[in-house]
Amino acid sequence: MNKLLVFFEQRDGVVKKTSIETWNRVQELAAALNDTTVEGLIAGPADTRQLEGCLAGKGVIYQSSEEGLKLYNQESYLRLIGNILNRETFSSLFFADSALSRDLAPRLSVRFQASLLSGCLHFNQSDASGGCSRTVYSGSAMASFKPERTLRIYTIPSRRSMSVSSVDNHIEFVTLQPLQISAEGLYPAVSRIIMRSGILDVAEADIIVSGGRGMGSREGFALLEQLAALLGGAVGASRTAVDEGWRPHSEQIGQTGKTVAPALYVACGISGAVQHLAGIGSAGIVVAVNSDRDAPIFNVADYGIVGDVHVVLPKLIDAVQDFLKTK
Repeated sequence: MNKLLVFFEQRDGVVKKTSIETWNRVQELAAALNDTTVEGLIAGPADTRQLEGCLAGKGVIYQSSEEGLKLYNQESYLRLIGNILNRETFSSLFFADSALSRDLAPRLSVRFQASLLSGCLHFNQSDASGGCSRTVYSGSAMASFKPERTLRIYTIPSRRSMSVSSVDNHIEFVTLQPLQISAEGLYPAVSRIIMRSGILDVAEADIIVSGGRGMGSREGFALLEQLAALLGGAVGASRTAVDEGWRPHSEQIGQTGKTVAPALYVACGISGAVQHLAGIGSAGIVVAVNSDRDAPIFNVADYGIVGDVHVVLPKLIDAVQDFLKTK
C-alpha cells in the first residue's frame, strides 16, 4: 500500500485554499497510481466544516487542535509532522508552495533524509517513480526531476481550482492526542504582522489587481485598491513596487514572491519581466495596462490597453461602477 500525506496550512483557524487545491491534486495523482491512499494533516485549531464539498476523493485527515500550533513555529510543526511520519509509513509528503512550506519542507528533508522537490507543476503518472517537472530559469524552460530517497517531499504551486464531484467522496476526520508542547526550546515569535480586516491574501484570491513601477508612488496604488474592492479581489505588486516601499512583501508576486492562480489578473504599470511572469503562469485571463506598447506583459496578456494607468484606471473604475449599478 502506497500512502501519501498532505499538509493543510491554516491561518487564524481557516484552512488555506492552496492546501485544499493541493489535496485535490494529490487525489488526482493517487487515482492514476495503483493501490494508493491519501491522508491529511491539519496543524492547529481550524473549523473543518469549511471543508465540506471542497475535498475530492477519500481519505483520513488528522488534526491537532492545540492552541500552541495556531501560529507557525518551526520546532513544534516539525515535532507534529515527525510524529505522524514515525508512526506510519508514507512514501510522499505534499505541501502547497507557500512561505511556510519554503521554510518547513527543507528542514523536514534534512531531518528525515528525504528528497525535496519544490515547485512541482506536473507529475509522472505513468509510474510510481515520484518524478515531477517544474519551470526553471524564471519560467523560460521546463525541467524534470526524480527523487533518490525513499521519502519524498513536494511543494506544489497554486493553480486554478478544479471542480469537485461529491460522488463517492468520503473524508474522515481524526483528532490527534495533544503533543504537550512547552515553550522551552522553541523559538518565540518576534512579531506578528496582521493583514487589515477584509484584505484578501493574493495567494487565495480569484481576482488580483496588481501594480508595478508605472504606478509611480505609494499613493498611486489607491486606484488599484479601489478597483480591487469593486471586483472583490486583492491587490498585488511587482518586486519593484515592493522594493520601493510602496507595498508590503506579502503582496509581491513573482519568482521571489508568491505564485498565484487567479481567474482574472489585471497588471497595471508592470512591464512583464520574466521573474514576474513566473508567478502568474497559472492565471486565467490576464489584462495588461501599460504605456509602453512593446512591454513584454502584452505577450502573455489576453487583453491589453496601451495608455497611462493614471488615465485608464479612473475610466475603468467608472465603467465597473456603472455596470454594478445595473446588477
